Amino acid sequence: MTKKIINMKKITTTIIVFMSIFAAYSQNQSNQIAENTQEKCEPHRIFIHLGTGYANSIYDNMNESFLYKNYSIGSMLEFKYGYFFTKKWGISIGLGLAHFAAQATLNNEGMLPHYDDPLFDPEGLQFYDLYYKFDNVVEKQQIWGLELPLQFHFEHIFNNQHGIMASLGVKGYFPVISAKTVFKEDNYIDTKGYEAFTDTWYSTQPHFGRKEVSTIPKPIKLRCSVDIIAEFGGIICLNEKCNFYIGAYSSYGFLDILPKDNEKKDIITLKNDNTFFTNHLLESSFLNEYNKYVETNNLSWKKVTEKWNRWQIGVKIGVHIKHFHQLK
Repeated sequence: MTKKIINMKKITTTIIVFMSIFAAYSQNQSNQIAENTQEKCEPHRIFIHLGTGYANSIYDNMNESFLYKNYSIGSMLEFKYGYFFTKKWGISIGLGLAHFAAQATLNNEGMLPHYDDPLFDPEGLQFYDLYYKFDNVVEKQQIWGLELPLQFHFEHIFNNQHGIMASLGVKGYFPVISAKTVFKEDNYIDTKGYEAFTDTWYSTQPHFGRKEVSTIPKPIKLRCSVDIIAEFGGIICLNEKCNFYIGAYSSYGFLDILPKDNEKKDIITLKNDNTFFTNHLLESSFLNEYNKYVETNNLSWKKVTEKWNRWQIGVKIGVHIKHFHQLK
């Protein structure tokens, strides 16, 4: 019995000594990392971020009985190189890939006045008002773009471990090749014409009547923009060479990215086979037609802007790598 007690005391004493040595070693290592951090500021950084959140679209502020916005989402992936002049202040430049996705359902009607239809009157002496009506027509938009961010950073580390970072800067936005928009299947539009001179309505096929909306994806060339960007987030120290970042970001574009006015088309254009083709909303004068519809019908709806200045707000996560030249 006595030997068992003695052995237990030895084991307990050995464990206590071992834990004391391990604790002392861990504390010494932590102090060394803290001292190294205090003595030396690593100026070179690599930032890798992934973000997503709300993004505005051309559907914003439209009356829901006219057009219902299902969703509008922006996401991004970026790589940046940062250089810190001091422990707290730095600058970065990088390259990002941005994606925008939106969908809306159209249940609206409109009118294009004095429509010039060469198939209706080849001599161009008669015009009619073209009336159109969408019935649960769904359009999806997909836009890819490149971003070139340039930012100034403020970083503050608490107790040489965790901290915060605030960033402010600008970025260039360059739509890649073109946007892709598509009307989903089984969508229809009704058209009819009214000639005021003879007080006559036209609604017979194949020129007028109920038509199926084309579901062929349409590429649309958008314009570039310059955005202001702001970020604020927290930094969690993973080890001496890498931090985890989570925060919020927002950006606003100063330039209209929609096609120029002289490149925009009516929401409906005539084809050579006496049928109408429905243009997608990004390339058409849909916004202008919406405002005219509100004004003509004396509606209390709020008019919409006929430009698209991108605005986004969301969350961002990523890693901040330091001492990357020592990772070999």
